[in-house]
Amino acid sequence: MLKRLRHGFVFLLGLVVIVSTVAHGQQPVAAANDPSAVAAPLPQGELEALLAPIALYPDQILAQILMASTYPLEIVMAARFVQQNPSLAGDALDQALSDKNWDPSVLSLTAYPQVLVMMNDKLDWTQRLGDAFLASQQQVMDTVQTLRSKAQAAGNLRNTPQQTVTNQAGFIDIEPAQPEYVYVPVYDPRVIYGPWSDPVYQPDYWYPPPIYGYPDLSAGIAIGIFFGAAWRISNNHWGWARPNWRGHGIGVDVRNNNFANRPQYVNRWRDGQWAHLPEHRHGVAYRDNGSVARYIRPNTAAIQAREPYRGRDLAQPQQSGQRQVQRPQQGTALPVPQQQPFARTAPQLQPMARPMPQQSAPQAAYFPQPRAQVQMDANRGQMSRQSAGVRSAPQRGQR
Repeated sequence: MLKRLRHGFVFLLGLVVIVSTVAHGQQPVAAANDPSAVAAPLPQGELEALLAPIALYPDQILAQILMASTYPLEIVMAARFVQQNPSLAGDALDQALSDKNWDPSVLSLTAYPQVLVMMNDKLDWTQRLGDAFLASQQQVMDTVQTLRSKAQAAGNLRNTPQQTVTNQAGFIDIEPAQPEYVYVPVYDPRVIYGPWSDPVYQPDYWYPPPIYGYPDLSAGIAIGIFFGAAWRISNNHWGWARPNWRGHGIGVDVRNNNFANRPQYVNRWRDGQWAHLPEHRHGVAYRDNGSVARYIRPNTAAIQAREPYRGRDLAQPQQSGQRQVQRPQQGTALPVPQQQPFARTAPQLQPMARPMPQQSAPQAAYFPQPRAQVQMDANRGQMSRQSAGVRSAPQRGQR
């Protein structure tokens, strides 16, 4: 009975996993050791829901969010830093960040604390956004343009005193209207794009607290885009990364950012295109095996350390004066070894310490008789000799 219940539980558990996979539209991923493994992109509806809260941000802030979302642990550390140092800004902020080894995108977002606080409060959303960007940058960039087109068609994306919206060859750009200040917008993604058509995936909504200069909308949600306090544009936080809509990636210029103008970034971003740096992931797991195969490099030192335990015929170190054995190359015939005489003779048989007893002739079998019968036979023989007149032999000393 217990075995039957155990099998039933395993069957139900497998059914739940299958139903969950189908409901979320997850696609099977390739094995991690498959060199052709690719990351599985998200369903389009889920990706639109992830990008809806930030798709209308200024281009350069959006680019920093996409890059920084691939490092969720550093987002947490940076958010704690800005919450503990709310008065730091400008050169004082850069000086306080000089000893931080976070990714340049995370360091740049410290100039916009409401963005870091939002990404920290919605950490699950942040990690899913970063995984989606790592899986397919092209899909992410195209989805942002799709959402901007929807908001513009609904009449909710237009020029304001805080931002400028332009359409260049079919790609919508959002830039600050003032060259010295940038405003981070906030809006309800469930209404700003018009009626949300996907009932399965609904966008998340986060409204910052009034301390960042946003109006208090606790009594109700109004339709439209709202702007908080203006943030001064500084060199290390602006102008070094922007979306490349046509190339479906993010272009970077490390010369415009002291945080990024370091050897480890200059060498990796030499072609002007952003590339993910796994060392800033700090052990956070990737979403699928395709991302693992793409970004995780094998530890060659650890592999070499395990070589002696793999059961292979490793070459032994040569000692002084020892003849080196030549191994034949692949495809050559192995020479037949010639038999050599033994260096020592076979051992001689040694005589035994004691001679073997010689085997005597077979003797007649002896069958003992009862003692009484033997005595009777002896007495009977003596009596028969006396009656026959047989004289016994004289005793010694008699004549």
